[in-house]
Amino acid sequence: MPHIIDEAEATLHQRGFKVTPQRTLLLQVLAAQSSHLDAEEIYALAHAQDASISLATVYRALNLYTELGLVDRRYVEPEHRREVYRLADGPEQHYLTCLRCGTRVLIATDLLNSMARELVRRKGVSVTSACACFTGYCPDCTAALKREGKL
Repeated sequence: MPHIIDEAEATLHQRGFKVTPQRTLLLQVLAAQSSHLDAEEIYALAHAQDASISLATVYRALNLYTELGLVDRRYVEPEHRREVYRLADGPEQHYLTCLRCGTRVLIATDLLNSMARELVRRKGVSVTSACACFTGYCPDCTAALKREGKL
């Protein structure tokens, strides 16, 4: 984890941005996560460690980190109203967002990767990123809806 933070801080410095305690804390929060979090979840984790950090600071830092390629941003709703973030040091991840309870279910990427490879093969394009938003019901809500006769 420390080398990821050191590399991110070096990138900030090289690009002319200050490495503030708040930016370092947000990098630490992100580095401690294995999955994407939305800004409010990141804020809650950071605020628990430093009560002076604001939600606006979190959003500004996430936008900067995204622009610098330090953070991956994913949309978890088809309308792109909700974004989640993760340090850009890991395998591709996509989610299904439950319409009933809001839970995010990690989607195996083998099918998406296969689709991207097929797109490259068929169309001769280069895929640099993809946005896949899945909505539906998590396993618990699916089971509950089936019991209620709504699925």
